[in-house]
Amino acid sequence: IKSKHPKVFLPAPKMVNKNYARQSVKTLMKGSFGFSLGLVLLGLLADKVMHSVPVLEAKGEVIHSYVVAAWKAMYDWTASSRWADGTEERTAFLIICGCTQIMHISLFWAHCLAMSLFDCFPKAFAWAHRWKIQGHDEKVSTSKLFWTAGVCLFNQICVNGPLAYVVYPLYLKTGMSVLPEDIPGFGTLIKSMAFYAVVEEIGFYYGHRFYHTPFMYKHFHKQHHEWTAPVSFVAIYADPIEHITANLLPVMLGPWLLGSHVALYWFWLIVAVHVTIHVHSGYHFPLLPSSEFHDFHHLKFNVNYGVLGFLDWFHATDGMMHEGKFSNIGERDRVFFSTEAAREMPKQMKASVATKKRTE
Repeated sequence: IKSKHPKVFLPAPKMVNKNYARQSVKTLMKGSFGFSLGLVLLGLLADKVMHSVPVLEAKGEVIHSYVVAAWKAMYDWTASSRWADGTEERTAFLIICGCTQIMHISLFWAHCLAMSLFDCFPKAFAWAHRWKIQGHDEKVSTSKLFWTAGVCLFNQICVNGPLAYVVYPLYLKTGMSVLPEDIPGFGTLIKSMAFYAVVEEIGFYYGHRFYHTPFMYKHFHKQHHEWTAPVSFVAIYADPIEHITANLLPVMLGPWLLGSHVALYWFWLIVAVHVTIHVHSGYHFPLLPSSEFHDFHHLKFNVNYGVLGFLDWFHATDGMMHEGKFSNIGERDRVFFSTEAAREMPKQMKASVATKKRTE
């Protein structure tokens, strides 16, 4: 399957028309950009909010105690295993290099297999295909899906595992602890998540754009774009080199920089895995963050390089989905609180506007 070849890399910000500028401002607070901005502000105010509201502080302490208890049970079980020999060093190694990989693989395959049922059996899951973004009546090629899943498994076992072993000393040098008593409070969690999200967006956006240069795209990134209408397994369907540099390192960099507790890293990893699968799922379900943004990237290749959207807005690489015949996609790139299919909502909005004008 041949993919279209990108022609440009990091172009100078184009002159945008008034409609695009107005649409950009309008969408700041309703899309992923608004979510990320809210997360950062919440992170900055986390400690003050937690300590100024007694109820939140009490709830946070209760949740923290449960988390510490659960982590201690996992830590004690790992330490008592024959591979740990009861030593802190071996226990830390097993948790960081072993348990982390098991958790990642388990979550990834559970989520992807569930979504694959929708794609492989469209008639049985017709109710879900109402929210399919592209080709909502089409069945996904089973052979192509199996191949994609096989590449994902290869990356998880033959890339993730060895990489964890290689970078393990870096976890220790940055001060990342696995001890239950070192788990920080809820306020630190919120601030850390905000920092991780910003660091990941910067790393992924510029790394992703680098892989859209002619040479890198042809030899590395083209594989990922074989799917113009992505499915869940496409999340890590990539060349091993790209998988390391563009998928894994941006996610790992934030916890390394802060020297965070491994429990926070696990929480961040859970969020990152499910978000990546979600934006590649090809579905825009009600009450969930929109996956239209990255889905449109797979459709048009040279737009929407990020996840949260603020760097695409800054570099004006998200303009296509706000103008011309694709403006309806930009309109529906938000959370929907209706059971109506997202792709039908812009039509209804335009119809209501036209009716209002005729009435006036």
